[in-house]
Amino acid sequence: MNARLATLLVLITLLVVLPKALAQQPAGQAAESPVPVVPNVAVNSAQKAPNFTTIPTTEENPGITTGGYELKESFEFGGRITNYSGNTGTWDTYVNLGSGARLLEYSLNMHNSTHSGFLFDDLTFNNFGYGGDPNNVSRLYLQKGKLYTFNGSFRRDVNIFDYNLLANPLNPSNSNPNVPILDSPHEFLMTRRMSDASLRLFPAGKIQLRGQWSRVTNQGTTFSSFHQGTEALLQQPTSYISDNYSGGISVRLIPRTSLNYDQFYTFFKGDTTAQLAPAASAAGFGVPTFALANGSPVSLGFPFNTPAGYPCASPVLANGLANPTCNGYTSYARFGRARNSYLTEQFSLQSNYWRRVDFSGRVIYSNSESSMPNYGSLFSGLETRAATVIQNIVAPPGGGSSANRLSLTTDFAATVRVTDRFHIVDQFRYTNFRIPGNWLYVKNSFFGASLGAAPNIYSSAACPTATSAGCPQHTSSSGADVITDSLSDFLRQSYTLNTFELEYEFTRRVGGYIGYRFGQRNITDINTDNQVSIFYPTLPNRGACAGQPLLSGICTVATVLEAENTNVQINGHSALLGFSARPKDQLRLNGDIELFSADNAFTRISPRHLQLYRVKANYRPKDSINLGAAVYIRENRNTAADIGNLQHNRTYSLSGAYFPPDSKWGVDASYSYNNIFSQTNICYVSTPTPPGALSCGSPFMSGISVYNETLNFGSASFSLKPTRRISANVGYTISSSNGSTLILNPNAPTGPLTFNYQTPLAGLAIELEKHVILKTGWNYYDYNESSATGPTLPRNFRGNVVTLSLRYIM
Repeated sequence: MNARLATLLVLITLLVVLPKALAQQPAGQAAESPVPVVPNVAVNSAQKAPNFTTIPTTEENPGITTGGYELKESFEFGGRITNYSGNTGTWDTYVNLGSGARLLEYSLNMHNSTHSGFLFDDLTFNNFGYGGDPNNVSRLYLQKGKLYTFNGSFRRDVNIFDYNLLANPLNPSNSNPNVPILDSPHEFLMTRRMSDASLRLFPAGKIQLRGQWSRVTNQGTTFSSFHQGTEALLQQPTSYISDNYSGGISVRLIPRTSLNYDQFYTFFKGDTTAQLAPAASAAGFGVPTFALANGSPVSLGFPFNTPAGYPCASPVLANGLANPTCNGYTSYARFGRARNSYLTEQFSLQSNYWRRVDFSGRVIYSNSESSMPNYGSLFSGLETRAATVIQNIVAPPGGGSSANRLSLTTDFAATVRVTDRFHIVDQFRYTNFRIPGNWLYVKNSFFGASLGAAPNIYSSAACPTATSAGCPQHTSSSGADVITDSLSDFLRQSYTLNTFELEYEFTRRVGGYIGYRFGQRNITDINTDNQVSIFYPTLPNRGACAGQPLLSGICTVATVLEAENTNVQINGHSALLGFSARPKDQLRLNGDIELFSADNAFTRISPRHLQLYRVKANYRPKDSINLGAAVYIRENRNTAADIGNLQHNRTYSLSGAYFPPDSKWGVDASYSYNNIFSQTNICYVSTPTPPGALSCGSPFMSGISVYNETLNFGSASFSLKPTRRISANVGYTISSSNGSTLILNPNAPTGPLTFNYQTPLAGLAIELEKHVILKTGWNYYDYNESSATGPTLPRNFRGNVVTLSLRYIM
């Protein structure tokens, strides 16, 4: 259904229903006090339909009484009419709303005011989004006096991500063949389901019991890539399931003191596999599938830049068949079942037993295990550099990967009220974790000269001498025929953090604090990677076996690829300062400053120096007017000569709302400015070498990577209630970004750094009869990138979503 038809449907609805609503308005109604207009939910780009807080709700409805319960119920049924044009993948990524019937909302409230219900005194049941929307939610709450409270919920989210610049090789147009990649090779189509239930027994008693269960599943189809000579498109049936259990007890035998003990257990299952994308799926991304002379299908990957030799200089022969000496895949499969378990114990307490002392504490101990015993990666095709035609990486019996994580965390905080105006606050945290892990795998490689070639399998009978025709056909760049790799790693980190503050209230309206924070982080990383490699003839003295002795024409060598023992200590100091002021009852001000300095950094973008400034103001000169402003500034520095990292994040925002209590209209608006900047020295490959560049190790060049983005966000909404039966609102939101970054690929556009995203909306609600409301809403989405699209499909889209519904309140 197109936009014109949707608009026509709305107009017909208004022409038919509006006169009826106005005719039903009692003659003397205009003299009544108008119904107050209250603020709507802030308009934003994620809002799917207008919200009316001026229409009747179940809270305003007296409901009915049955069986001792006061019953309130509401239904809202309707549908959406969607029409859009432009990039389907980007539309689904940002909006993902389609046409069809919907259960927009259903709620049920039951309350027994005498607390004499048999199973419960209060019940609340809410639902929305069923019938085709990407987000569906159901919530249930039960309560029975001082006996129990129960919360349960279910949520389903359909998540689609297809922003076509992600992992796009940006194939140039002068490649032969020219292969533009239309969608993101790392697209995912996932459905997440979240279920949880929690029960608390004796919530007001001196001894409380609680238990909780939740499950999160992520299942669907995703796409990824794998590099072996070229980059192959992989289709990944994806499944992640996490089950979480917890139980605890709270004891309140001492006045104003609670002692709590909890246990948590999480079990995670990852059963994601990957296969070479079928020809039909690959074609949807613009990735062609070719055939060899024997008719076998072959994928040459999705990077096509033949002037640079990807996947080779001439991937397609004159007869249209694939070049058999080009990088390519005839098949690929990857599998591995990941299993993780987390067992955690927690003891905590909170107390204000003494009049002038409040304190709280917590100790958490966790023991986690992770394993993947049956990993496998199976490649068949051709990697021309090494002449590899088959390569299998598998976990041998007793191999695979495994890791443990042992963690201890303690927190303690205390506030001492020396006087009514002077407080001493101290917060202490210590955390320590250790992660030992290992990985054992075997790699078998087989070699040949072309795609589809049957490799020679080594045997002493077929390869009696190093130059026999039956020997594996290696080149000087071929890797080992068999590799057994054993990797062990140990990571340990401890972190101590203490924050000390002095708070003083100078007057009833002005207060402030000064403080000092000290943090010490100790990081130890120990890892070793041992390989035993076997090199068969021909050319057994290649690679790591150069110059090594042979045994029966075979070279076996043990090497240590990596042996590292790193210890890093980082000491950080922060000066803290803050204030709060209320010069008059209508005006509130507060602000914080942190100045941080460290003697070391673990990563190149971790700051050695940091400045943080936050200021907020709220002014309410009248009950109908609310004004706000905020400033957030963060400056990071790590000016070591080889790093040169500078970062800042600066945000300034304003907001205002005017909703007179006895008015028929109201308005609110907000604006924010955000600038993110980062600069870091990097090394990169450049051909030719740029003038004046400094070398940082062949073949890399030194340069400065700069990222700079400015985002302006504005929103406004206007609410109107001309009569008791009619409510209306309109709104507009815009996000506008203008940024730049270092782009090494000349084909790359700035993409999401320069865009405008506009989302106007409008809505109308009409009370046809008492407790019967007709609602209609319109949302418009317009996403437009200001830069060139690059060698991809344009990512722009625009679309209309019209929502029509009937709401009944009883």
